[in-house]
Amino acid sequence: MGARLAWRCELLAASALLGACAGAPPSEVAASAATAAPELTSGSEVERFLPLKANTVYSYRAWLPESAEPELLILQVERPSRSLANLRSGNSVKRIELVADGARLVTGGYLLKAPLAEGADWAGPAGRVRVTAVEREVTVPAGRFVGCLETTESDGRTGSVRTILTTYCPDVGIVKFKVESGERQERFELQSFGPSVDIDRM
Repeated sequence: MGARLAWRCELLAASALLGACAGAPPSEVAASAATAAPELTSGSEVERFLPLKANTVYSYRAWLPESAEPELLILQVERPSRSLANLRSGNSVKRIELVADGARLVTGGYLLKAPLAEGADWAGPAGRVRVTAVEREVTVPAGRFVGCLETTESDGRTGSVRTILTTYCPDVGIVKFKVESGERQERFELQSFGPSVDIDRM
């Protein structure tokens, strides 16, 4: 992984939304059917917007100021139990706890917390998170999605305010992610998602 991409992994980990990232060949990501893993759920309403289904792979296009072309970020979900999920890329792992009122990092801070109503707010991993829109319609490389939820997280700990805007869509998860810090802006959009495929068995 290049130095710029490694820096962005740290940024995403600090924001705790994608948790981990790495480049991988697009052939390793597919939305076609694969051997289904047992589906686990905590029963929280939050899981509709952050499903975290076992063996799901998400690929994101990343638009960055210093890159002429978008880069590719890959994230895989592991689900060891109903109340725990891992977000993995290579050797990097972020652990998420699924509780009755939401999804939070084991190390602290909620990604999403019920009730998921406009104006609701909570302590997030990098700052204060607020629901800034509901019933959003968005279009990204992966397709068009409706009924989406938008959150804004503000982090002023570094001296300059950094804003993290995230869009979650029903039964999909994170489809858009934008970081703004001063004049710098980075944007991530979902390109594809689906069960992982073992290419050695194809």
